[in-house]
Amino acid sequence: MAYNDVERASLADLLRAADPEPLLTLNGPVLSLHLDTDPTRPENQRAEPAYRIWARRALQTLAEGLSKEERRRLSERTGRVDERLRSQRPRGRGLSLYAGDGVWREFVWPVPVENRARYGVVDVWPLVWLQQVYVPYAVLLVHRDHARLLVTHLGEATLVEDEEFHLDTHQWRFTAGKPPSFAKGMGMSSSRGAQRDVYDARVEDHVRRFWSRVASAAARALEELGIQHLVVGGGPETTAAVVGLLPEPARRSVVGTVSVPPLEDWPHIRDRVLEVAREDQRRRQAQLREALLGNSGPGGSVLDLESTLQALARHQVLTVAADRDLQVGVWACIACPFATSRPADRCPTCGQPARELDVTQVLPLLARSNRAPLVLLSDGTLRRHGGVGALLRFS
Repeated sequence: MAYNDVERASLADLLRAADPEPLLTLNGPVLSLHLDTDPTRPENQRAEPAYRIWARRALQTLAEGLSKEERRRLSERTGRVDERLRSQRPRGRGLSLYAGDGVWREFVWPVPVENRARYGVVDVWPLVWLQQVYVPYAVLLVHRDHARLLVTHLGEATLVEDEEFHLDTHQWRFTAGKPPSFAKGMGMSSSRGAQRDVYDARVEDHVRRFWSRVASAAARALEELGIQHLVVGGGPETTAAVVGLLPEPARRSVVGTVSVPPLEDWPHIRDRVLEVAREDQRRRQAQLREALLGNSGPGGSVLDLESTLQALARHQVLTVAADRDLQVGVWACIACPFATSRPADRCPTCGQPARELDVTQVLPLLARSNRAPLVLLSDGTLRRHGGVGALLRFS
């Protein structure tokens, strides 16, 4: 996605376009550059913004220690990056660039990213983090006569559907029976109470059918958008009824409910919804930590870098977990999915040369080869275990 499209694209669209999976298939050395271009920062408002100065110095550092041929290839990519940064300032708060042989991918973010530069194996670590931090949550707000469905990424909301239901009582017909004589003596019509009961019952029937339609429409929207987390808002009776009417698997996607008065504006609702979403993320990370520390995966778990790398090489891993700020070098084979935390000149498996890489470049590739999700933890829980762990499929 080009930088001039950022103002028209939602964060959801950007995250879908920045799927790390296609990037992990790139061959040849790739320059991966991530920059904090936030225009509200004073250092980025200068004639020579801070991110451009940082990029120039980082790219010079990357060239150190490379062969003459590799320096030439990196220089070509550096020249294109420099031209891009000088031609027009990015309109977002963060910028990710990928430059390789015949490859140029660019993502302009409405959210900040940290300055980071890597060359060689593609670096998707920041994209993995963005995908996990800004998980989309659908918010279904339902009342007796209207419903709204929104998608939020921890503060950024986009209206997906807005359906309103109106009870048209003018088209309803009620039969009027002759009142019993004792009712006349009381100065009232007994049929009025009976008709009111029928009227109320029909109103409730229409409301329930409306809620059922809303639940079905929300489930379809979740499936079409690929959203797996849902917050339902409304009155206690409404939220309980709608959650019960949701078809599977939409019902399993409900992470919580919030109390929302009718017609309350989104800015007044957002903080309540975000707290539910944050609590859901905390709960999921806590469950993963407990499984890792409790050795409770199907095949148990491992809690250090070398054991995790060995399990990945054996295609034994169900889920990989790592601290977001993980920084350590590993030696990886250029031909097979072998990596080790110990210095190595050659791969003991296939005999091909090994090269030193940042572990954050290697783990996404190894997780992909295991078809295992890579989960980044934000609180450094695994730091005393080398910052890495894994749940195993088999022991």
